[in-house]
Amino acid sequence: MKIYLETTIPNFLFADDAPEKQRVTQIFFRWLRVTADEVYSSRLVKDELSAAPEPRRSQMLQTLADLDVIMLVPGRDALALADSYVRAGVMPERFYTDALHVATAVCHGLDVIVSWNMRHLVNVRKVQRINEVSARHGWPAIRIHTPEEVLEL
Repeated sequence: MKIYLETTIPNFLFADDAPEKQRVTQIFFRWLRVTADEVYSSRLVKDELSAAPEPRRSQMLQTLADLDVIMLVPGRDALALADSYVRAGVMPERFYTDALHVATAVCHGLDVIVSWNMRHLVNVRKVQRINEVSARHGWPAIRIHTPEEVLEL
């Protein structure tokens, strides 16, 4: 399986205000170190994490660096697909980065996006609409799950 880590995943490793999600994310990261699955992320994630205050910024970036993560760069196809998600009303323009995370994973042929973003990503209706727009543009479907769900796949 090819797994894309969205920005909320390293963030919740250090989310003391959400202890249950933090615990699940810690277990998930231990699993990532031993899984045979391919783990991906993108320049978008690094950019978003870089905007966090210290010391969390360094902790999150170091956590990603410690994993064998393949870093992707959103290309022209991903930009066009993200624009299509926004134009179709799947994601509001102010959350364009979320659309670009999805489009990057879709355009690179990944299987699943892992996120704690329940509003814009881990949402059955949203995933259905994402996949409808992707299909209209000739792209495959994507799954979007929480770390907890991925551990059970």
